[in-house]
Amino acid sequence: MDGASLKQMSLLSDIVAAYKAPKVEMRRHIDNGVREEQTLFFALLFGGLSFLSLLPDIAKRAHLTDDTLSGLAAAQLIASVFMMPLLMYGIAAMSHVVLARFGGQGEHIEARRALFWAAVVTAPVMLLSALLTTYMPDLRLITAIITTTVFIWQWFSNLKELEFGNV
Repeated sequence: MDGASLKQMSLLSDIVAAYKAPKVEMRRHIDNGVREEQTLFFALLFGGLSFLSLLPDIAKRAHLTDDTLSGLAAAQLIASVFMMPLLMYGIAAMSHVVLARFGGQGEHIEARRALFWAAVVTAPVMLLSALLTTYMPDLRLITAIITTTVFIWQWFSNLKELEFGNV
């Protein structure tokens, strides 16, 4: 094995590293070169994982309302895997434009990577939250606050590193 392949980490170890030091992990992403296809993969991966996290609620809603599970699941799949990444592209563009006004030095693709990577890093918390609220619905607010806090922490750390890391 050559040195380059030894330096590559798996996605799960990258996520763990992002919890330990989000800025360091974001810098590693930037230094390795941010490619659009990889960034899009992160957006689609997050969409798929968010769809999976919503399946228990979809099944419950289908049971309570006598709607078809396949219809509700199909609608949520389209929203999660196709529409959410498009919305995230817009949010990333707006964050980059706003931070550029305050001296941010990143690029648009890096802003997308910051948002999409933060979403992927938050996905395990989101999945755990969905699992907990399936069996303990009273925890829904608490788990939503924790998940949102983790996402904002990761996203802001990533943005700070890519927009102002060289300042």
